[in-house]
Amino acid sequence: MAPRQLRPRHVWLIGVPLNLLLAIPCAYPVAFAMLGTQVLAWELGLGTPDPTVVDDGAGFAIGLGLAAVVFTGLVVAGVNALFAFRAPQLKAGPYWLAVALLVVVPGVVYWLVR
Repeated sequence: MAPRQLRPRHVWLIGVPLNLLLAIPCAYPVAFAMLGTQVLAWELGLGTPDPTVVDDGAGFAIGLGLAAVVFTGLVVAGVNALFAFRAPQLKAGPYWLAVALLVVVPGVVYWLVR
């Protein structure tokens, strides 16, 4: 039996709430990625380093964060691929851009407003 075909509208109706829910556990990998970006900017001389972050072992946190970002990215991509590839008429570029934004932006907003 062939897999059921979906309309692009259905993929969007499933994908938007699903990715907003996936943004909740993705908040910590986003925080680790933000920390890594800060440390990288400090190393490039684009800001002044926070001594508490550097002294407390930012390298370990960045390494752990990199593993978390890769694992989370694979989970998000895998979950979305389960139904996104069942819609042949779906324009993939805008959908995957929306997936990335729906997962990352809430985490960034959470950590910056907090």
